[in-house]
Amino acid sequence: MSDVIGVWVGAILTLVVFSYLLGDTPLFRLAQAIFVGVAIGYAITAAVYLILIPKLFDPLILDPVAHSYLIVPLVLGVLLLFKVRTAWSPLGNLSVAFLFGVGSALALGGALDGTLLPQLAATLVPLDSLENVLLIVGTLGALLSFRFVQPTTTRLGARAVEALGRGWGTLGRWFVWMALGALFANIAVSRITILVNRVYFLLHDWLQVVR
Repeated sequence: MSDVIGVWVGAILTLVVFSYLLGDTPLFRLAQAIFVGVAIGYAITAAVYLILIPKLFDPLILDPVAHSYLIVPLVLGVLLLFKVRTAWSPLGNLSVAFLFGVGSALALGGALDGTLLPQLAATLVPLDSLENVLLIVGTLGALLSFRFVQPTTTRLGARAVEALGRGWGTLGRWFVWMALGALFANIAVSRITILVNRVYFLLHDWLQVVR
């Protein structure tokens, strides 16, 4: 019975979402609110039962002396709750500043360690094939395309280097556009795959007209 109810609920919500093809209808807004509410509820439940209870409250209750360092995140979390009311919101600025600082550091570190440095390391290949040549030329050109500083010297050598960098950067922009086009195509294909999956769910699991 629970499986049948789940199929019907999923089918009804899918049709309600498809109603967006007719416009921003109240049914679509209702489905949107349901999805947002479910996502928030799941996130809160996961945070409480997977992080707060086992990694914060339980250690402090079992051995508060050995885990006294957990008082710092506990205090920051309590201060963050003061952002609910405008009159108390200044008390939560410390927690917000801490979150922004840690988030910015993780974003910068992730961009350097997870994207830029591996991309540069991937260009350390021998120039023995056209694929490797295009890889190096495209990567360096993409980096040069974000160079906006103009030299102030008028020497012939510096101007030649500047012209080379500017032309290489222009070529790199084409590589950037091709990469963005490939990403857009990948996103479009993934969305079409999701659409096909939902239509198959309606025809196979709900209406059972497709075997």
